[in-house]
Parts: sequence; structure tokens; C-alpha cells
Amino acid sequence: MPGIFSLSIDVELAWAFVHRGRIDLAKMTQVSMNVRKIMNKLFGLFEAYQIPVTWNILGHLILDHCSKKDESALPHPDMPRPSYSWLNDDWYRYDPCTQVTSDPAWYGKDIVDRIAHYVETSKLSHEIGCHSFSHQLFGDSGCSENVARAEILKCMQLMKTEYNIIPETFAFPRDHVGHLDLLKESGFVSFRDVPAKLYPCLELERTFSRYLKTYFSLAAQLLSYYFLFPPHVVRSRQTSCGLIGIQGCLAYGEKPLVPLEFLTIKAKQGIDRASREGAAFVVYTHLRDFGANRRFFSQFDRVLRYAKRKRDEGNLLVLTMSDLASKRSK
Repeated sequence: MPGIFSLSIDVELAWAFVHRGRIDLAKMTQVSMNVRKIMNKLFGLFEAYQIPVTWNILGHLILDHCSKKDESALPHPDMPRPSYSWLNDDWYRYDPCTQVTSDPAWYGKDIVDRIAHYVETSKLSHEIGCHSFSHQLFGDSGCSENVARAEILKCMQLMKTEYNIIPETFAFPRDHVGHLDLLKESGFVSFRDVPAKLYPCLELERTFSRYLKTYFSLAAQLLSYYFLFPPHVVRSRQTSCGLIGIQGCLAYGEKPLVPLEFLTIKAKQGIDRASREGAAFVVYTHLRDFGANRRFFSQFDRVLRYAKRKRDEGNLLVLTMSDLASKRSK
């Protein structure tokens, strides 16, 4: 039985960093402009190697502007706020409440328009998934049911209104899985599950034991790249509420102290292992990565070329997340 290769791209730009105390806005603005320049080249890469992609769109990027009543007002007052123990400020504190021309790192309707058009016109079976509205951490206790529901419904409403798209796949921000019952209630079929790690490194509460666990995990992961341990491969699982969970296997992107070439080697190892074991190798990356490093595109090209080769040899299928979930549910 052939293995499966599945590729997801999360589209979020600067919203990926709203949980942080600081964001390099000048850098993110430049990255977002670079992303816009390479998109046609990226589409061409998928066409050349015949690789369908799951595009996970963050809802706020569907906007080309937003505003607030006055300087003292909160952005998006219709959206309920989380109560994270580690955050002493408003979740939308970085939202500039302007438009795409002045703040292209926070608005991306032009980007999503191009993705939606490409998905609609391509002969490949791409899909568009949901990545929430503002990158909330669903698995954190501070993300209430009310917040999670609003995040899901706001993103879905924008997708339906602007593109007539009803997503079936959900990618949790920072892989922080939670509120699966709400996904099921909203009509989702599958979600990207928590990657296998020694310690998830997801909790942001500042405790000594959590620091130790997190840094131990990061050190172990760093060593795994230098010793070139092959990544894990997976078989999807069905949750108690009926959703199909598909675990991420490799986050392909910039990592401190890890040369990009090592990630390319790991990706090829994962493809080989999936081919041998008849399992799935699920790679996910971020659109911003293509605008942050000039070498990223060429290294990514090598991964897709290798996947195509294995598929042409009859050892690999290339599927979107929903297609992979469909195989599990049959």
C-alpha cells in the first residue's frame, strides 16, 4: 500500500505572533510584501509537481481594512476576549485598525483573493481550511467556549460571504487543540492534530517547571535535527465526537540553530518512511516563510520534487487534509 504525503500552508502573516510581548513590525511588513511577490511562483511550483495543498486561512486576513469608533475604543468589540493567565493586555492590541495599503502585515484580502482564485481555477484538488479569526489558542483554559465559537463562526462567515467557501478542515493556531465539539457542531470533518513531541511546548504560563520542560524538549528536538533522526509518520484517528484528527509530522520552517537543509533532509526521510510503512507524512508550513528567507523556496522545491518522484514510482499518494480524512472515514 502506498504512503501518503499531505501538505498544509497556514496563511496568517503577523497574526501568528499576537501572543508575544513584542513583534518586529518592520520585518513583518517586509515579509508580507515579499510574500505577495512570490505567490505566482509558488502556484507554479504546485502545478509543476502536481501537488494539491490545504490552505488554512486566518479570518482577519480576509479583511482589507477594519476600524474602531475612536482611539480609546477596542478593536472588534463584537469579538469576545480570552482570559489567558499569561496575557495582561487586550488580545487585539496590535490590530492597527487601518487598511491593507498602510499595514499589509495585518490585512491580506488581496492574498486570500489570489489563493481562492487559484484553488478555483487549478485542475488540482486543493482545499481551503479554517485557521480561526485571530489566532486564539483553543487549548488554553483562558479560551472559553464563547471565544472559540466566535473565532470559528467569524472566519466561516467571512469565507462564505467573500468566496462562497464552507471549510471542512481546521488548523488550530500553534497546534493548540481544543473545543473539538464546536468544530463538529460547525460542520468540520477533520483537524490538524497536535504533533508528537517530548513536551508540547504549548502552555505560555510562566512557571519554573514549564520552563524546564519546554527547554528540555526544544534541546531534544534540536539534537534530532543534527543527528538526522527520521520524523514520525501517522495514521489518522477518529475522536469521540466523530472528527478525524490528523497529526502533524513536520513543521517545515525557520528554526533557530537548524540549517534549512536539515529540514529538507528530514522531509525526504519522512516521505521515504511513509512510502515504506504505508502511513501518512503530514508537512505544514506558513506562507510567511516564503517571504522571510530567499533560500526557503529553493529548499521547498527539493521536497516537492522528491514527493513527485515517489508518487511517480507508485509509492506515494499526495492528498489534502480532507481527502486524507475521507480515506480514514471509509
